Amino acid sequence: MKTLLKLLVAVSVLVMISGCAQLEASQAPEPTASETAPAPDGEPVACSGSIQGEIENTVNSQTSAFADNNFELAYSFASPSFRSNVSLEGFIQIIASSYGPLIESSQLRFSNCLVNADTSFSLIDVSFLEAGDYVYGLRYLMVQTPDGWRVEGAGDLEVVGEGT
Repeated sequence: MKTLLKLLVAVSVLVMISGCAQLEASQAPEPTASETAPAPDGEPVACSGSIQGEIENTVNSQTSAFADNNFELAYSFASPSFRSNVSLEGFIQIIASSYGPLIESSQLRFSNCLVNADTSFSLIDVSFLEAGDYVYGLRYLMVQTPDGWRVEGAGDLEVVGEGT
């Protein structure tokens, strides 16, 4: 419970500062074995390649569902706690009003994946181009569920650069 509390505090701080940080448009290097071992005090560590791959699959699948206007499928990639608090109609409103450019994105780049010691929560930065003009960035909060990694939430969509 103490580790979970520490992670929630760390996640809160990271989400708050994510608005001030720029996402890098390049892929983060693969973490080494020493970077993926849980810290003794339960602080978040870099995701292993397999965890990051699973998280990327979830985010890519949800984004593909947005591109196909299949909001019901996209909603299925949200965490159970998110779905218990936000209806499908509410989800569609949130996406349409705040994350519109994500619907039209075709290529995502992932970086800065962190996971807590028991691998139940993760943060990952995602950047993407909208129509080749602007680079947007999001920080996703992910949770591990029996169905795999699911989206608990995402930070505010921000323009973090210009594309070509």
